Amino acid sequence: MTNNKLTQIQRPNHPQRPNPSNAGNQTKKQSPPLKKQDRPQNKQRSQNSDSRQVFHNPYNFVPATPRQNIKGELGDRAPRGHGQYLDDRWSGRIRVNLTTVTPLLIPDAAQAEKWQNSEHKTYPIRLINGRPYLSPTSIKGSLRSAYEVITNSRLSIFQKHNDHLAYRMEPTPKIFPAIVTEDKRSGKLVLRLMQAAKILCYKKYEETEEAPIDKGASEIIRENNYPENRLPRHTETIWFQLNRNSFKVIRFRFDEPEESEKGWQKGWACITGPNCNEKRYERVFFERSPDNQKSYEITEQEVTAWEKLIKDYQDLHEEDLKERKKEDSPKDSCSAYLGHEPGQTGWSKHVYTKSIAELKRNTFCYAQIQNDKITALLPVMVSRQLFKTVPEALLEESLKPSEKMDTLSPADRVFGWVNQKGKGAYKGQLRLHSVKCLSTDAIQKFTKDPANNPGLPLTILGQPKPQQFRFYVAKNKQGDALDNGTPKQDGYASAKQGLRGRKVYPHHKAIAKNADYWDDPMRDRTEQSVNGYYQEYRRPKKDGAEQRDSQNRSIQAWVKQNTQFQFDIDITNLSPVELGALLWLLELPDDHYHRLGGGKPLGFGSVQLKIDWSQTDLRLGQAWKQYYESLLPIDPPDPGQATECVDAFKQAVALAYSPKKNTEDFEEVLFIKAFKQAAKGLDGPVHYPRMKPQPDPDGENYKWFTENESGEKRSLPPLWNETGLPYWE
Repeated sequence: MTNNKLTQIQRPNHPQRPNPSNAGNQTKKQSPPLKKQDRPQNKQRSQNSDSRQVFHNPYNFVPATPRQNIKGELGDRAPRGHGQYLDDRWSGRIRVNLTTVTPLLIPDAAQAEKWQNSEHKTYPIRLINGRPYLSPTSIKGSLRSAYEVITNSRLSIFQKHNDHLAYRMEPTPKIFPAIVTEDKRSGKLVLRLMQAAKILCYKKYEETEEAPIDKGASEIIRENNYPENRLPRHTETIWFQLNRNSFKVIRFRFDEPEESEKGWQKGWACITGPNCNEKRYERVFFERSPDNQKSYEITEQEVTAWEKLIKDYQDLHEEDLKERKKEDSPKDSCSAYLGHEPGQTGWSKHVYTKSIAELKRNTFCYAQIQNDKITALLPVMVSRQLFKTVPEALLEESLKPSEKMDTLSPADRVFGWVNQKGKGAYKGQLRLHSVKCLSTDAIQKFTKDPANNPGLPLTILGQPKPQQFRFYVAKNKQGDALDNGTPKQDGYASAKQGLRGRKVYPHHKAIAKNADYWDDPMRDRTEQSVNGYYQEYRRPKKDGAEQRDSQNRSIQAWVKQNTQFQFDIDITNLSPVELGALLWLLELPDDHYHRLGGGKPLGFGSVQLKIDWSQTDLRLGQAWKQYYESLLPIDPPDPGQATECVDAFKQAVALAYSPKKNTEDFEEVLFIKAFKQAAKGLDGPVHYPRMKPQPDPDGENYKWFTENESGEKRSLPPLWNETGLPYWE
């Protein structure tokens, strides 16, 4: 410390290994250290991707435009009710035909079984009378999501987004070792800054012609003749001798030296575990010189931030931790930290130790200090860190779920509403029912003996990871993507930012009607490119064996392409704009498709909807009055009268949202343009980000995000200009 300013901290001299569970949409257990020639290089790549092969992410976003000044039928109001047919409102029945364009997954979750007493589940198809059962709620849910998009309605559900997310910070010289103590007079928590020395605990692996050899903690203990034949325990008091040139511990002991023994210092071991690739050293904290000591009072805000950060760590790794605990106990002494065999990483203590979640006396941590103030308390030197604000703060108020009956948006009024924060519900003006499968040969089975063959192993489906801010955060409320190269700390940084919008799964255009792509799915063709496309839906074999574990699922059958279904929709008291939006959705152009069922990121569930006008009866309330008053049959009105509602819908959208308020600009409204692009689909490969075009049997897709973060820092392109993402080969 110079002139009361903090100037130095000991930092590790090796890179932090990326954490796969924090990187992308798929997780994978950590692997042995990469050989030097295989390690990603942190070099800046050319920003010009014209010469590089690209792929498309399986999900994208339709922008959700602020709607606080929207009036009329696209705005908020109370619903009209169901008690009577209103003269100027549309009621009746719509018959819809549904055709599968890609195979449809409708697994029967209630009949799922674990495969050979493992955590891998296999699912039969849902059947009624030998034919696939497509539930009305599945179709209604898909239609509702699309209706929300094209009417720019409020989100129906937006929960669990009021907690701070975290990101992995970059190494910084503003991080200082510290120990939490208590002020003896006030009893308040105080942070005491320390110095840190390195103590050798793990040995760097050496490569041979056969394979890498790695010596773990036990080898270090024997080679260095450590006292009591062990390493220090976390927070344990030790005495040590220090090489001040390298700040490395030369030797240490557990017993206090005599006064006559010179050169020994008192310290406390900070053992976080073998938590990064090639880690060699743990830390020993020790007091600063008397004229260099510094303490800070810990506020309630810092206590809360610490608890949230540790909770984020533990929630993120919960499932992975369960899997690791099931594995055989490792032989190396790093087993105390839930590590693996020598050469593999383990967990940091704060990931699996519940008591660390409470910031209390004798907590060892690292403090980020800026302008002589604590800006963050961190469990490890290169830590995850909380973003400045929460996702909920980025969502414009007029898009949040309604909490009152008189402020329902179009989708709430038509499809129904439930108050997410209290009492109140409305069943909506639409009922979908009478779903039938019309095709007799609709099912493709993959096994005749589920007891011995669980079926087709699907590839791993990713979990939503909103902390991947380059995909989820917008630089403004209009949903524009963050600029490439945006620093990490600028994700979820301000309420002036926005969210990218409503998540959608674009149609996989290139493989939709490619019969060869979907043929013979049980045969592993994941390493074979057919016209530039790999078998994305199947999990690759590894060493000739199928991969069936808790990370993926198997299915016993799917619904074939070109299978025909039909269903009916009953509507009551829809305005022309509300009905027009529904009819527009049900009559998309021939090359536009809805998404339905499971496995949408893998290309499943593209369906085409068409109205059967010969079986459709839509009338205004006054026409229904005449119908019921008459003793003679009255033919349904010309369908053209109902289709005029589509024009009313288009005009309402254009007047409310087009920049020039021009009724001719419907197709240029961003949420319409983006929705149609998703429905039409994207050319080229569609899959989760990965380093190279062919699927990786190890599933280490996190490496793409690691390479992206160290290089170009690309954001997800907008749907209306989906230029794709590059491979990092």
